[in-house]
Amino acid sequence: MKTTLLLCSLLLLVSGCSTYIPPGEKADLQAFAPPDIQEGFKVKPSKPFPASIAVVRVQAPDYRNYNLQQRGGTYGSGRYSVVLAKELNEDVQLERVGKLDQVAGIVSINRMLLPDHLEGDREIRVAASRLQADMVLLYTFDTSFFDTDMAKPLTVITLGLSPTRKISAATTCSALLIDTRTGYVYSAYEVTEKADTFATSWGSRDSADETRRGNEQKAFEKLIDEFVNTWPKVLKRHSS
Repeated sequence: MKTTLLLCSLLLLVSGCSTYIPPGEKADLQAFAPPDIQEGFKVKPSKPFPASIAVVRVQAPDYRNYNLQQRGGTYGSGRYSVVLAKELNEDVQLERVGKLDQVAGIVSINRMLLPDHLEGDREIRVAASRLQADMVLLYTFDTSFFDTDMAKPLTVITLGLSPTRKISAATTCSALLIDTRTGYVYSAYEVTEKADTFATSWGSRDSADETRRGNEQKAFEKLIDEFVNTWPKVLKRHSS
């Protein structure tokens, strides 16, 4: 990796060589779950239907990606961070959630409601309670780029050089639907999206990151598909 970066630095002026650093890691969703089996069984749902839902994206501590480095939009330290910027047109998909039976509305959590240090579900639930949100839908992305020929994850991708290298972008989007009052987990979701391309088709970091955003956007759409399809089961089990 050091050799590649050095080569790119030397050739930058004559060959247009540049590099793209893949995004940071997902949040560990175990931080939002009960600590052990007994505690998990003690937690009960409040069944607050019709329910207002607070939606928040969480990632690993100090999460960064190329787009957010330009715009900002991450907040918090501790076991996870919160991504406040809507970089994937999430609102378009969340409109579908807002139209579901027994959903009273969709709200977003901002930095003014959150402490600096984030350790578990309580910080998010307190913020949601201030918005009178009955549930929290929290989600996270785990996106990796792989060299298809070498079958290994890439930490730095060299752009604009030949020969062409086939690159696979794989995104897993995971989510939990949590009771704001009690911390009860109503349901869990996980979907995966994959795209193949060639590194030489990316002339810049912007074009490389466009692939990342497109893949994550498709993964989030699939996640909302799953949420919409399973929502009637959540209602049937918990609304009585």
